Amino acid sequence: MPKPKLWARLATLAAAAALVGADRWIKGRMSDAVTGRVLWPGVAGLRYTENTGISFSFFGESREAMLVVSALTALVMLVGIAAVLLGRVGGAAPLCATALILAGGVGNLADRLLHGFVVDYIELLFVRFAIFNFADVCITCGVALFTGWLLWTESRRRKRVNAHG
Repeated sequence: MPKPKLWARLATLAAAAALVGADRWIKGRMSDAVTGRVLWPGVAGLRYTENTGISFSFFGESREAMLVVSALTALVMLVGIAAVLLGRVGGAAPLCATALILAGGVGNLADRLLHGFVVDYIELLFVRFAIFNFADVCITCGVALFTGWLLWTESRRRKRVNAHG
């Protein structure tokens, strides 16, 4: 796989910065005033919450456990992001996935550093599910895109190996 060009890596960082800006802008407009606002009847609404834990409010009561899990997650993310941005992995899908994951991670980290909690506000009305935010959507889409790319790449590699013998 060819090493991504410098402009593609810079575009990845610019896209991540724009997504972080969008996340900060949206969260800045969320407050208790939007609680209970239905965006799409029966599907989605807005409800302001302050998440002191991590994913699905896990470890909300244990700051030490939350810090350890957050640090390990950040380390894994940084290694993957560095591999993409330093050119170890190339292609549009990994670069897009990197921008999404980086933006979501930075957006939620900024909340945690500024407020001590993450602002969540998207509520699914058709199922009992955790309330989440735009940064969470970015992370989830980025991980899904990267996982799909990895599976597709591995499938192609195996087909090549099987075809040659």
